[in-house]
This record gives sequence, C-alpha cells and structure tokens, in this order.
Amino acid sequence: MDAPTPLPEFLREPPERSRRAEDPGVRIHAFDPVTRSCPTCPDFEGLHLLEDLLSEEEADRLLAVIDREPFQPAQSGKEKQHFGARVNFNKRKVNANAFEGLPGYAAWLETRTRERWARESREPDEARRRGAHRPGLVRALSAFRTTDVFVLRYRSAERSNLDFHVDDRFAYGEAILALSLESDGVMTFLRPGASDRPGWDCVRVALPTRSMSILYGPARYEWEHAILSHDVQGRRTSISLRTLSEPLRRTAVGRVILERAGRRWERCAEAEGASEQGDAGTGSRSASSDSPHSSAPSAAIARLGSMGSGGASDPS
Repeated sequence: MDAPTPLPEFLREPPERSRRAEDPGVRIHAFDPVTRSCPTCPDFEGLHLLEDLLSEEEADRLLAVIDREPFQPAQSGKEKQHFGARVNFNKRKVNANAFEGLPGYAAWLETRTRERWARESREPDEARRRGAHRPGLVRALSAFRTTDVFVLRYRSAERSNLDFHVDDRFAYGEAILALSLESDGVMTFLRPGASDRPGWDCVRVALPTRSMSILYGPARYEWEHAILSHDVQGRRTSISLRTLSEPLRRTAVGRVILERAGRRWERCAEAEGASEQGDAGTGSRSASSDSPHSSAPSAAIARLGSMGSGGASDPS
C-alpha cells in the first residue's frame, strides 16, 4: 500500500482548538448526519451514517463475543482481530489458504444494516429518505457481500490512531461498513485543495457509539480518512466489513474466498450448539417489527460467537 500521508500540523491537536486551523488554505468542514452531506463542502459525497444500529444490550453482547478471542498487536498503538484472506498489498497477491470462514456476527450486522437502510428509504423525513436513495449508495450496497472482517481496538492511553489512507482498491470493493462500539469517535477526511483553492479541505464526521458508517463513492476513493489519537476517548472498538473487489471475484482465489465467506468458522457450530441448548426454554424473542433493532433478538448474539482468524493483513 502507499505510505500514509503525514499528519498536517493543523491536525496535531483537535482542529476545533487549533490556531493553525485558522491559517489561510485550511478549511475545516462539519458533516451533517441528518442530510448525510457537508453543506460547506458539497464535493464531499459518499458517507452514510446509521445511528443507533444496535441497542445497548446488543452492543454489550457483541463485545462479549469479540472478547472471547485474543487480539494481536497492530500499527499505531492499536490491537486487531482479522477474519479473511491474507493480502500482500505491495505484490498484489492474495492467499486464502488459512481462511476458514467469517464470524457469525458478520452476516447479522450486514443484514441489520440493509434493513435499516431500506427502512430509511421509506421514512417520511424527506432529508433522510433522499439520503438513502442516493444512486451511489444504492449501487455500492447492491454489490456488497461481506468477505473480510477487521476488528480494531483503540485506547487513548496508548495514543492509538489510524493513519490517513485510502482502502486498497485491488483487494476491496467499493462499500466499506464500519461499526463504532464502546465510545464515540470522529473520522477525519482529508484532501488537497483544487488548483483554484490551494491548501487543504478537511471534513470531520462524528461517529456515535453503536452507529454504522457506510463509505462509498468519492469519500471512499478520492478522500483519505483517519482516526486521530486525540479523538479517541478511553477505549473504542470498531468492526469493519469489506467486500472483495470485482476483478478479484473473477479469479480462482476470489471464487474460493466467496465460497468460504459463506461459511462460519468450524468453532461456530460448537459454540452455537452449546448456546442453543443453554437458551432452550428461556422464552427469548425478537424485538417488535417497529423497533429500530428488530432484525435479530439480543439473545441471538450469544449464538453468533463464531470467531476464527484466517489472515492478519492490516489495511491501515
């Protein structure tokens, strides 16, 4: 992958408090979560935010599932769990030999995201309905199928951060889904200004805990994004779902990845079987269809604890 973009001086501290953010050529923009747009920077397109995708109980149960497996050290003070094929970004090679399947919660999160998106497309609120119908979003989600899961854990005490980057185009398709857990965060997008507007354009996107962001289109390909260390408060966990790129889907290794992505790791069957027995007779049921959290009962998350690692590439 390309070397990360060095952190500009005006972002070395929160730009809301930085005097350098007032320098000529530095333009800080705020993302509007209602209209899914940036009023002061109309060129910024391609981010859809679904707030409160999970209930607090569901988030806690999901974190308990994640914590059953060990984390590995990652770049820039983070820890990681990775489920997917190994990718050598520099050599443009993919190895799926150790990829045995995805954690069970991956399909559940993808389904929950699709259901919330579909529901928003029918909302009476015009701004939300219009945001859900953006052609780029429709295209990206229509082509999406989870083939890679990356869990990252940040700690403010470690000054954890995610360097500015654009997610690899060779390995991954257009849409990238990212769930925020444990604490609120901010994603910062950066792009050099045009020739008639030299300097930097910077878009700050608030990521409330339990929200799902969908990255696509220009925001995915034309803007670099990062999680800055001063935007991490306490401990934060993110779950990123990615899909295989279209060219790779047509290769032999791509077909293997697609087939294995439909599996659950073999420990899943054991974990789910034990949970099914333990849940018998509890009378648990799914939420009302009118609830924003209706696609799966909270108790079912315990049965989604199919954790298994098939790779360890760090896209950051």
